[in-house]
Parts: sequence; C-alpha cells; structure tokens
Amino acid sequence: MSDINDTQQATDDVPPVDPPVEPDPQPSTEPPLQPTEPVFFQPYLWYSATCCCATNTCPNYNVVQEVPMMYSNNGSNVVIYCGLCSKRATILSAALLDPQPPEE
Repeated sequence: MSDINDTQQATDDVPPVDPPVEPDPQPSTEPPLQPTEPVFFQPYLWYSATCCCATNTCPNYNVVQEVPMMYSNNGSNVVIYCGLCSKRATILSAALLDPQPPEE
C-alpha cells in the first residue's frame, strides 16, 4: 500500500512548465480601414455598428467586428474601444435599431 506522502513528494519533484513566450507583434504597414461614408448619430438612440481597431500592433488591427447594440449618447461623442488593446476603434458603419429597445 502506498502512502499519500509518497505521491505528494513525487509531484513536488517535477518542475513547473512555463507557457511559451509569444513574440511582440510587428506593426502593420497597411493603412487603417476608414468608413466609406461619414457616420452620423442621432442623440440618445440605439444602433448596431461595425468597427475595426486602428492600432497597427493589435491582433485585431483592420479586423471588422460587429457591435450588435451601442448607444449614441449625445450623438457627437460616440466611441468604441478595442477589446484586446483598449484603444479607440474606428466606426465603419452604423444602423439605427428599429424598433428601439425598451427603456428600463
């Protein structure tokens, strides 16, 4: 019969494995995507939108992403941030949700 202390000692002798180190991404030389038409927002309404990250070292750089619901606030300071690098993303297009979600 084996002792539980023998099992513990055997696992303590194994060194921990470090995860592989990823190299720093190289900046992209492609120009950032821009909207084909200017995007205007009406104040205090909900929209669906597409956006892409404009930071050339981000893995999401120039990757178009869907934003199913975003609020326009006052209509002039509408901002989306990239989920990976936390920098501002470029809003490429937006469509007013119809019907608007109910107020809470």
